[in-house]
Amino acid sequence: MSAPRGNSRAVDYVEVLYGLLFPVGVYRPSEAATPIAARVAERLGVSRASAGEMLRRLDEQGLVERGPGRALALTPEGIALAESGVRATRVIETFLVDMLGYDPAEVHPMAVEMRDAFTPELVDRLHERLGSPGRCPHGWPVGAADERAEAGALRRLVELEAGTRCAVVGVVESDPELVRWLFGAGLVPGADLAVRDVQPAAGHVTVTLGRDELVVGDRAASHVFVTAG
Repeated sequence: MSAPRGNSRAVDYVEVLYGLLFPVGVYRPSEAATPIAARVAERLGVSRASAGEMLRRLDEQGLVERGPGRALALTPEGIALAESGVRATRVIETFLVDMLGYDPAEVHPMAVEMRDAFTPELVDRLHERLGSPGRCPHGWPVGAADERAEAGALRRLVELEAGTRCAVVGVVESDPELVRWLFGAGLVPGADLAVRDVQPAAGHVTVTLGRDELVVGDRAASHVFVTAG
């Protein structure tokens, strides 16, 4: 399902709801935290009034449904739209990095801006031309089914105990400067790490990466998703 041209904000909103309902690491829809207008507004950087009005429109369009109190849920159509938007963004990110040589740190906002011009058919053709990659430059699966299959096994680096070995799967792509730092430090998808020390009071973890030792602040470590063991 694709959003009508000029309705890119609908995709933005359903993607935020999708992320709140199905957070990485806890893909259990019935147990996920209930998103409300205030949380959506915070994620998108808009006022609560603006978020509330847009959510009302999405309800009228059959993309969102309201439950008891202020609970919100995506309809099947809303989920399909969110997953279509995520896939398009990740395919475009891959194109920008692999074909045009852009830095992975800068492509997410560019891809979000560009995707409104891409039909699902164009996204499919671009994906095929790229060699049908399974993951975007930040490590996330291009396909929603693949993401759902692995999401429950992922943990944030900041959550691990000392002595844990892990492999980086993906990094949160929404903060370009943080992505640039993570990639520059070697915390890239596929990197093998060992957690050497955890200091919650000081707000950092220490990891070994190859022969190097790296101190990672809790904020940065919370943006790195890994598989442990």
